[in-house]
Amino acid sequence: MQLKPLLLIFIFFITTISAVPDSPICNVVEGPLPPFPTPDGKYEDIVEKLQNIIKENNWDYLFEMAIQDAHDSGVSEMENIRTLTDYYNFLNYLVKWVPTEKETGTYIYRMIVTMYFVLNQNSIILLQSPITPWRDPPITILSKWIIEFANSMGAFLDTEESINDESLATFYTAQHYNLDAYERPKEGWKTFNEFFVRKFKQGTRPIDGPENPAVIVSAADSSFNGCWNINNESVVVLKGLPWSIKQLLHDSEYGDSFADGKFMHAFLGPYDYHRQHAPVAGTVLEAKVIKGLTYLEVIATKPPGSESPLLVPLRKVENDFKVSLSAANSPGYQFSQARGLIIIQSEIGKVAVLPIGMAQVSSVKLCVNVGDKVEKGDEISYFQFGGSDYVLVFEKESEVDVLAAPGRHYRVGEQIAIAHSKPIASKKAIEVTPVPHELGKYCSRLSPESTSAS
Repeated sequence: MQLKPLLLIFIFFITTISAVPDSPICNVVEGPLPPFPTPDGKYEDIVEKLQNIIKENNWDYLFEMAIQDAHDSGVSEMENIRTLTDYYNFLNYLVKWVPTEKETGTYIYRMIVTMYFVLNQNSIILLQSPITPWRDPPITILSKWIIEFANSMGAFLDTEESINDESLATFYTAQHYNLDAYERPKEGWKTFNEFFVRKFKQGTRPIDGPENPAVIVSAADSSFNGCWNINNESVVVLKGLPWSIKQLLHDSEYGDSFADGKFMHAFLGPYDYHRQHAPVAGTVLEAKVIKGLTYLEVIATKPPGSESPLLVPLRKVENDFKVSLSAANSPGYQFSQARGLIIIQSEIGKVAVLPIGMAQVSSVKLCVNVGDKVEKGDEISYFQFGGSDYVLVFEKESEVDVLAAPGRHYRVGEQIAIAHSKPIASKKAIEVTPVPHELGKYCSRLSPESTSAS
């Protein structure tokens, strides 16, 4: 007797299902970071400076405790960092590290968060400048050193020694980087920073509603975090604490313009495109870089189904959406971080764009001057190395509805909001006195062979 075709299919289906394991076993599991060598001669100057700070303040025990606590968390990144000497060796390697990637596309991320995971331990967190909503606190000696370390690392990444053919090849096989979508200069990227701010090929990021002033687009390839209302005293409440928009805008003359408006936040990953573009068209009223802290809050968390904890940077704040993303213990870091400020007078009102440096991305470079006219999608700034954030602030009169969904990744030029106000450009001409300043050397408008991301 022959089995009917339908019965044969059923038997094959049951056999196939029974062969599937109960849980995934073929996923790539990243191993620990390698042991970092002790230098043959002296440590790098910036590492020696930390050694002296710790010695002069008798902080050895506090740092040893922090490293022990970080190691005991069980994260694989700390497996070969067990002592203060191990941490010094790691920092010495990191400050002159030629960045490379693994196939999973997370190696750079793991290197950076390891440094900050130790600095976030309870025994030494109080040695750093607190992030408070009331004032800009004095910068402590340890926080100042963290800023100097980021600057030292950034200076190396701006040298030709920071990139080579072997290191660059690792990014072409790494997940998420998608380097085929980017322009490669005729002579190649000369430094890692130049590679990091690589430009998309023409047409890779089309702009939604280019002729419609009501359409507001994403200023960066980024994941949307949320939107919050600003009260009539220009204060936004994040995780129960009041934060002044004037503090965020660093006493800008336009700070009061955003009372009763909206504040929205999105964040970038290490493999995202790191140039920012105008979310609206208009005239640049203000453009400046605001000095601040270099900060990244990192915790160890154990995802469901994982055998070991992972390091996760917390760059989010609680909001009304109750998304599944973790909330930071110290919301409002955007108000104290090193950041750029670009205020655009558009047809829907004033829009403040704030690219915010995170961790080693404390270098924000502007590509516009006061008085410049920008079209929606024009390049306005860029970051150098690492993950980063940006904030948009809208006026009440703009009547903005934010359409973006928390947790979703948006591309540059993709619509994230809409304004319901009547266009104001026709009421009177906008006159702004140009204020030139030095633009970032990798700005597209300075490059004769560059093209826009739009």
